[in-house]
Amino acid sequence: MTETREQKAQRLVDQGCIELSCHSSLYTEASVRGDHSLYNTCVLANGYFYCDCEWSRYHSHTDDLCVHALAVKLTVEADDEAERAHTETLLNALDET
Repeated sequence: MTETREQKAQRLVDQGCIELSCHSSLYTEASVRGDHSLYNTCVLANGYFYCDCEWSRYHSHTDDLCVHALAVKLTVEADDEAERAHTETLLNALDET
């Protein structure tokens, strides 16, 4: 059975294949260790992306993210959610004092 792009991206995240090098409100840069190579990937806040994988050479003009860009997006979303949860925990602890 072939993995969907979403499944493959989640697998890369789960295996720790994404190394963020820069994350801001405007864009995120990362190195992604894919199945065949190490890819340089940049995901912009407006949804555009760059990746030096073969797939993105032909599809970067579409709304579909390559597996590597999708994995970066999933990583950032998980990190942002963890940060929100941590901040909420700290604020709740302050309210209890």
